[in-house]
Amino acid sequence: MSTVEQGAQVAPPVGVEFELTVVNNSPTPANAMVFPMVPGVTPGNPVVWRSFDLAPNQTTAFQWKHTLNFVRGSLTQFGPGQNYEPVEIIEAVPGESNQVTLALVDGALAFTDQQPGPPGTLLVNQDPSVPSGAGNVGVGIGGFGTLVALAQPGAKQGYGYAPQFYIGTGTYREGELLSTMGINTQAALDFPAGVTTATATFDGSGWQITY
Repeated sequence: MSTVEQGAQVAPPVGVEFELTVVNNSPTPANAMVFPMVPGVTPGNPVVWRSFDLAPNQTTAFQWKHTLNFVRGSLTQFGPGQNYEPVEIIEAVPGESNQVTLALVDGALAFTDQQPGPPGTLLVNQDPSVPSGAGNVGVGIGGFGTLVALAQPGAKQGYGYAPQFYIGTGTYREGELLSTMGINTQAALDFPAGVTTATATFDGSGWQITY
């Protein structure tokens, strides 16, 4: 099992509300994506967390609360651009319910035995009853998936509380598995401690982010 904080040194407190304004300051439409970038040792595949179609000179804003989630999906074969197809999303509370088991219950995959887990970790235990490749399981932020892995009997997946998010342009959509292919531009989203609002402006070739 590998436990990583996924590029972030300190996770924001659970429950903090954030707002990101995204500006397409270019003459062409853009598909803006917010996605995690993680070390290669991280279990699972990154998922596009949020995405938006922006017309030339269009602005949008969205808010989220930094809550932690376990997610379960139905996709059984992974590849870039495929949607992990969430079927269950449950909240994970640090020190109370940050560990969960994926098991076969009455012939179907289900989350069971949610309990306190190791500090700083979202831990997924896959029961030996889990059929290999029968679905996927992972974690998310604010009710949207960020990292998922295929079902594998006996596997353990440990994730940190704060993925390092990037904003970029490319071909992927919200909920889809991604790789570096299909990402055209990207810039890190690094909210300073205590700062909860940011504006990301795309000029057609890159991003400027202000906090």
